[in-house]
Amino acid sequence: TERIGKKPMLRTRFTNQAYFVLASILDLIDQQVLAIQDDQLIIKDRDKFGRLPNYLSGFKARIMAEITKGNKLTDTLDLITSWDIANELYDGVGVELLRDQLVRKTSVKTNLDTHVIYLPTDAARMQVTDDLKTQMTAADISQATISLVTIYEQLDALKWLISDKNELAGLTQAFHRKIDDDPFYQTKRALVKTAQDVITKKKFWYDSWLS
Repeated sequence: TERIGKKPMLRTRFTNQAYFVLASILDLIDQQVLAIQDDQLIIKDRDKFGRLPNYLSGFKARIMAEITKGNKLTDTLDLITSWDIANELYDGVGVELLRDQLVRKTSVKTNLDTHVIYLPTDAARMQVTDDLKTQMTAADISQATISLVTIYEQLDALKWLISDKNELAGLTQAFHRKIDDDPFYQTKRALVKTAQDVITKKKFWYDSWLS
């Protein structure tokens, strides 16, 4: 939500925003900045954590607050539903991608406000899809690919990237043959499932609150 005056307004694409924040957590786990231990999110490398980009300041503060409280993972993951954090991440990553000429910047006017959005270039879309296909059948699948595919499968969204059903089936089978028994994948899969439960409960809460 974001506050317009004193009235909280439900934003669109709530699920996508939450998964965007979750992807950032998974990325920091991949970089060994964060880790999961005893059903809690912990800071694994405080030096790396301290050197994260400035646009992650709110994100870092929320993570620190959850760790200080000693919250279990389910409670900590409520942070992925924060519209403020999603905005912070989106704007920061968007500027970086714009600098690398992977997106173009435009403005969209809604009934609430005018928002800056970043649209991937056709070349960037093709590059991401091609890289994903290559990684899914690689001898050594990267942790980033495991995170991405795990999220896409939870959302049932791989079919939007790879439209050929036979190709998708082959890639998915090759991917799972390599990683299904990997403890790292199992941990991530459990994390994404927990996140989905958090997102679903929050959406039901919004529905009941707004009705």
